[in-house]
Amino acid sequence: MAGGLSKFAVKEIGLPEPIETLPMAQTRGKNKRVGIAVRLSTEDWHRATELAMREKTSLQRLLVAGMNELLRQRGLPPLAGN
Repeated sequence: MAGGLSKFAVKEIGLPEPIETLPMAQTRGKNKRVGIAVRLSTEDWHRATELAMREKTSLQRLLVAGMNELLRQRGLPPLAGN
C-alpha cells in the first residue's frame, strides 16, 4: 500500500507575508472634549440625577469627582474635568 495514511494528513500551510498597513486615522479625541455614554438602569439614573440635584451640581461633575477619587486611591493624578 503506497502512501499509507499520508493522504489523510493535515497539510501545513505557510503564514502569509505581513502586509504593510497605514496607521488608522483617529476618529475620536480630536477636539478639546470627547463625549462618552454611560449606561445605567433607569433606577440608577434616577438615583444619580437626584444626588446631583441634592448636591446642586451636574451629573458630569459627580462622575468626574468619582473618577478622581478612584485615581487618588491609586496614587494617580486626577482628571482635569474642565
